[in-house]
Amino acid sequence: MRSKNSELKSQICKYIGEFYREERRSPSFQEIGSRFNINKTTAYRYILEMDKEGTVKYDGKNIETSTTSLCSSPAKTNAPICGSIGCGDPTSEEENILEYVNLPESIFGTGEMYILRAYGDSMVDAGILPGVLVVIDKNARPQKGDIAVVLNSDNENTLKQYRGRKNGKYIFAYMNEGQYPGKTIELDSFVCQGVAKHIIKSF
Repeated sequence: MRSKNSELKSQICKYIGEFYREERRSPSFQEIGSRFNINKTTAYRYILEMDKEGTVKYDGKNIETSTTSLCSSPAKTNAPICGSIGCGDPTSEEENILEYVNLPESIFGTGEMYILRAYGDSMVDAGILPGVLVVIDKNARPQKGDIAVVLNSDNENTLKQYRGRKNGKYIFAYMNEGQYPGKTIELDSFVCQGVAKHIIKSF
């Protein structure tokens, strides 16, 4: 097979990367041919030669380039947005699923997640401002320093930093030294409804 046009090879390689970012799949030979005004057989031959040279990797189904290999997996975790959570004194709230959203696993990980919208100002030092969305890992157990959704014995919940246990009490701290210096909540017992892993906010 005669060596193909090197400039066209470069353009095809770039196109494959751009196509994958948009469509999350490799373009077909027909699509490559249509883009560069060549027939699909010629496009196929270009890919074979580029695979031989190492410019792309073709396994008979998918075409990979250095760009596509950097793209994250399209796998997603489906998570409900469940109303709001108080960043202040504990409040009585019932779970209210507003909608479901897909979270990319490459960023948020896997597992059972849910999302709460924060209100109140007790966690601003942790970057949790009123209105931000907090992604909660439902099955995680809090370690010292984690920010947890806590349900107390009165069925009231709040979002606070877990500070461990002291004198038989579980200590949860406010994180706004400007407004609540040193303020904590001490509980005899609690139910953890998950640990905050990410926040989503708009600039």
